[in-house]
Amino acid sequence: MRVKTRLLAAATTAALLGAGAASAATVSASCPDPVQTGDRVFTVSHDDGGGTLGSVSCLDWGSGNISGNANGQNPDPLLDPLSASYLGDGYQLIDKTDGGDASLLVTGINALSGTWEIVLPAAPAGMLWTNLVLAFKSGDGGFDPDWAAFLLPEGVTSGTWSLFGHNQALSHANLYGQLAPIPLPASALLLLGGLGALGVVRRRRKTA
Repeated sequence: MRVKTRLLAAATTAALLGAGAASAATVSASCPDPVQTGDRVFTVSHDDGGGTLGSVSCLDWGSGNISGNANGQNPDPLLDPLSASYLGDGYQLIDKTDGGDASLLVTGINALSGTWEIVLPAAPAGMLWTNLVLAFKSGDGGFDPDWAAFLLPEGVTSGTWSLFGHNQALSHANLYGQLAPIPLPASALLLLGGLGALGVVRRRRKTA
């Protein structure tokens, strides 16, 4: 699926960008690239944290609605396993601007530009939110694409957005993510390895 290829490429690009620079800069991504469409372009920008955070990446775009529903009469193409835009197993909707929660804060609804900020909800014990995807939906379906989705670098929680093309204002925005186990620090891994080695030595002594 094209979106999985873009996820891998976006993660690799973010890692390479995050390895270099020294001074903070505003980085942007357009979705789709303006060369690829004559209708509508979504753009997301953010501070790259002095080169340590990398850049947001365009994941996918399409027609129709990003409803936030995994199934039902109007399944979200980003959550629907039968869609070419499916994000992948484990992804879920965290929040949407018209859903009543406060995890995704977006200014400029019904306008052409604004800001966005993420305040992640508490993850289950031993887990953390990762691979966040921010998607925007235009309020008019007369032009393509209707929506665009961006992969956010780890640690990026705020920025700006804009919508160009035929002056069709923003309808809503969705935030998606995956839950993953909190990785153990290197010291804990060494400790576990040492305890395992001691266990092996004790078993050998008992059988000697």
